Amino acid sequence: MTHRRLLQGLISGLAVLLLVSGSAFAKGSRTINVSYAASLGGVRLEAGQYEFNFEQHTPEATVTLAKGKTVVVTTKGKVEERKTKFERNTVVFETKSDGSQTIGEIRLGGTNQAIVFSE
Repeated sequence: MTHRRLLQGLISGLAVLLLVSGSAFAKGSRTINVSYAASLGGVRLEAGQYEFNFEQHTPEATVTLAKGKTVVVTTKGKVEERKTKFERNTVVFETKSDGSQTIGEIRLGGTNQAIVFSE
């Protein structure tokens, strides 16, 4: 009898662990439009559409932008919740003192979350 209870406890514990780890490492893939030439993670991006993939490690996220099958940049960001839900994926730019553009955040459409970058 004790072996059976031990096994049931172990299985229950593994099930909980799998559920928790699944939500802690959320993944997503979206298309974003970069309206201006800008830098992200020290890499210069040309204006255009990119495949935007991210893996969330609450609150951090690993972000990859690709053009077709070519990865252009992989960098880290921080996931932040906002008060309002975003209608679509949006890239927010920041202008440096020299006039160049950087990507400050990417707002995730359909959610109230944004991935914020620090150069």
